[in-house]
Amino acid sequence: MYQQNFGTQNQVQFRNEHEYYQLLGYLAKSDGTSSLVWENNEDQGAWGSEGRIQFFVQNPPLNCTLTHTAGNGNIVTRVNCNEFVQNLQRDHGFVMGRNQNLANIQATIPAQFQADFNAGLAL
Repeated sequence: MYQQNFGTQNQVQFRNEHEYYQLLGYLAKSDGTSSLVWENNEDQGAWGSEGRIQFFVQNPPLNCTLTHTAGNGNIVTRVNCNEFVQNLQRDHGFVMGRNQNLANIQATIPAQFQADFNAGLAL
């Protein structure tokens, strides 16, 4: 479900629903530019698990505001936001990893935002 800000420090922000659904389209396209992960940081002594969007490209062409942190290896940047990753899974059928079921995700997109979702797919 759309909300304007996600995360305890507003790591994922949208000015409107159009930006939200565009980002969903971008993340759903399964073309190797992004991936969703849960990192079990507590296994390494950190405070807890973290939901992350990993980006494998520099400066993804998105309209929303994302707080990027440094990547690691072939990961250029990442956005750490449990709340948003949970939203993707719970409300839109996203799964962890690089490959998404486009039909399942697209079925959750309201008709009035299909064009925004498709624009994200085309980025």
